[in-house]
Amino acid sequence: MKIKHTILAASLLAAMSAQAQTNFSVYGTADLAVNNFATKSTAGVKTEENNIVAGGMSTSNIGFRGDREIATGLKATFQFEFEVDQSSDTGIAKTRAGLIGLAGNMGALTIGRRTTLVKVAIDALDAEDINTTGFLGDNARESRLNDRVTYSSPDFSGFSADVQIGFGSNVRETSAVGVVSSTKNGKIDDSMSYGIKYANGPLTVRWVTETIKDSSAKKIKIGEGDAKYEFLPATAGQVADRKNDALGATYDFGLAKLFFVDAKTKQGTAATEVSLNTQTVGVRVPFGAYTFVAKTGTGKAKLTDSTVKADVDAYQLLVMYALAKDTTLYAAYGAESISHSSFTNKKFEQTNAQLGLRYRF
Repeated sequence: MKIKHTILAASLLAAMSAQAQTNFSVYGTADLAVNNFATKSTAGVKTEENNIVAGGMSTSNIGFRGDREIATGLKATFQFEFEVDQSSDTGIAKTRAGLIGLAGNMGALTIGRRTTLVKVAIDALDAEDINTTGFLGDNARESRLNDRVTYSSPDFSGFSADVQIGFGSNVRETSAVGVVSSTKNGKIDDSMSYGIKYANGPLTVRWVTETIKDSSAKKIKIGEGDAKYEFLPATAGQVADRKNDALGATYDFGLAKLFFVDAKTKQGTAATEVSLNTQTVGVRVPFGAYTFVAKTGTGKAKLTDSTVKADVDAYQLLVMYALAKDTTLYAAYGAESISHSSFTNKKFEQTNAQLGLRYRF
């Protein structure tokens, strides 16, 4: 018995010693909202839903991350993060991040599933990244993808840079006579992204560009949910490069913080090209325990079957009240629309109202 106690004590001491040398944390977000969602289709058909949704303002998730010094000035890092739907019995919906990497004086390198550079930049240029409909800047970009290799540089007098390589279809098929398959060439959806950030005092400027090789025609959307309006290149399974770009700035006046982002996406050539070009302006105003956010966006979209571009518009209003440092009560309202002469009803419209509670740990 004494031997067992000794072994147990030694094990606990070893575990505590390892923990002391490793930074490890569990974090997450629990967010539920009473949700009203209304849509009017291009044919004039109206639909409305009322329910409770997970991630009304921020996606509910749980994550684990840590780092350990393995040499002077060099750390090994990891992160696992999972989306959680606590409003249903589906439980863990998907893996949001699965990373391992190295970080030191020369910057940080990670490999695995993670957030795309385009999303990182656009989120930082958004007055408040919320899931309510009404923000045009994120309608074309991917949020997170597998098989990413990302390098982030140190800060040089306010400047920093990121590079991200993405592997898409990793299967390459070659016939007996040496002909590489057009659908399994090992390059479809491969991507390359570059980003530059400048931060100095109240001013922050960001630029990012992303090229997706032979993109497998991911749809561009207006609105959210199952009733969103989507369009893509004319040919099903179109294989043409997709280009995503974002440029914007934020400026903190103290009493208020201003945000601007110009987001563009384009895929295809000539008659098959689709595109979305949007500009969004937002303001964030803290007032005691309250925070007020307002933003409005406008832009042009080239649809699959028309040379005449469609008009897109959106806005969001948000009020947050801090019940505690980690607990926020919020009310949000957003609207998004696209109008074109080819639509029976001339316009697709969507509105979204939410009242929710978010707890972060």
